[in-house]
Amino acid sequence: MKVLLTFTGFHDPFAASAATGEMRAGPILTVLAERSFDRVYLFSTPKTSEIGEKTATAITERHPGVMVEILGIPLKDPTNHLGILRQLRGHFKKLNASHPEAEYSISVSSGTPHMHACWLLLAASGEIPATILQSTPPEFVQAGRSLVREIDIHQKDFPTITRPLDRPEQDADDESSIDDACRELGIVGEDPAFRKALHESFVYSQYDDFHVLLIGETGSGKEYFAQFVHHLGPRAGRPMITVNCSSIPENLVESQLFGHKKGAFTGAASDHEGKFKSADRGVLFLDEIGELPLPAQAKLLRVLEQGEIEPVGSNRPVKVNVRVIAATHRNLREMVQAGTFREDLYQRFGSSITIPPLRARKIDIPVLSSHLLTAWNARHQHQKRLSPAAINELIRYPWPGNVRELRRVIQQSAMLASGKVIHPQDLRFEAPLRTDPMSALPDPSEGFVLAEFLDGIKLHLIQRAMELSGGVQARAARLLGITPQAINQLLKSRNLQ
Repeated sequence: MKVLLTFTGFHDPFAASAATGEMRAGPILTVLAERSFDRVYLFSTPKTSEIGEKTATAITERHPGVMVEILGIPLKDPTNHLGILRQLRGHFKKLNASHPEAEYSISVSSGTPHMHACWLLLAASGEIPATILQSTPPEFVQAGRSLVREIDIHQKDFPTITRPLDRPEQDADDESSIDDACRELGIVGEDPAFRKALHESFVYSQYDDFHVLLIGETGSGKEYFAQFVHHLGPRAGRPMITVNCSSIPENLVESQLFGHKKGAFTGAASDHEGKFKSADRGVLFLDEIGELPLPAQAKLLRVLEQGEIEPVGSNRPVKVNVRVIAATHRNLREMVQAGTFREDLYQRFGSSITIPPLRARKIDIPVLSSHLLTAWNARHQHQKRLSPAAINELIRYPWPGNVRELRRVIQQSAMLASGKVIHPQDLRFEAPLRTDPMSALPDPSEGFVLAEFLDGIKLHLIQRAMELSGGVQARAARLLGITPQAINQLLKSRNLQ
């Protein structure tokens, strides 16, 4: 199977000839006119989502036998090399897993020069084994010559590029174990903070005497992380018992957790072993541990420190061997200061893991949405998909309910969408989109370059002004409050004229 990978750009699907002004095929259609492919994957950013749709339609009309799929990439800055590289690596990893036998080609004539550079780096290093194709406008090609040529990135004039080997071999094995567990448990995410939480969970899972505390907002996936720690730990073959501490009446907490003896209180008609005894030699997941009353916290501390429980109505301790994974959406440090959570219990958890909220993982929203929709399609025998515009709306939404809310929105929208494609008007949000423009800004992280980010914002506003002004620089300059020369200079510096 032959596969073409390409970004979409402002010259797709059609562009005006520089010589005559007539409309002609853009770079992607030019490649498809001269090369045969079975599948085409169009990488589309929020700025080129409409172009991606038009290009996909044009390909289907001209080449009905070619399968076309649009892959949305939530890049706010199309000049951010690191962001582009991470996105391309993540997408290719999934594509190659689905089509390991495919022969890949990459078109480097659409998108920004930064995108072209990333394609070349990944292909030259062997991370993406592919043929590089470049198309040239007809006015710059001699008669009888092909408009599409291959770039031999392995010829002697090209520098040799090797894959980064900054991880020890053991780390590579760890990442493989993490990825395998994520696939098995249905955990999806490539956001750096999310991957950091997964890596910490993997490390802590190996230490059986360490009890783990998961911290995250409601709906952020704490139970999935608990399953992840259990799945990769030494007790994977034993059961994990789950207890939601917030759902137990306060007067029954100790009985439910530690058990009771017959006659210990009114209604105790028989002995009850409790959750800790049921989880002996296994794992107990205490969800919403911050809701435990102080007396129960004292007994829990004894279990963690001595491995003993004392059933209600008994004065004889019972030995148990239980690993505890706890979770909370509350700030336990503040609760310790307020006297509502024991400091010694808080300190007894040897490791805590913070799970980022979905609004901080915008990079994951497209693939996570696709994953949830694929699962829904499989259950209900449907073939529905999200349009790029719908994906952009999902990225913009603040997700107060996190992944749990995303799952509900995807399922409800899939049910209510009349066609096979889910459009923005089909999405059912419970809360309005944030009106504060600052809420959409990314958090600074390693590799973030402020100057590049600000340049990207400036470029986006200029391109939008050019669209609104019909391509007239003087009119666009008035919209922005700058000179036409400033617009011309920036567009020239980005090779966008």
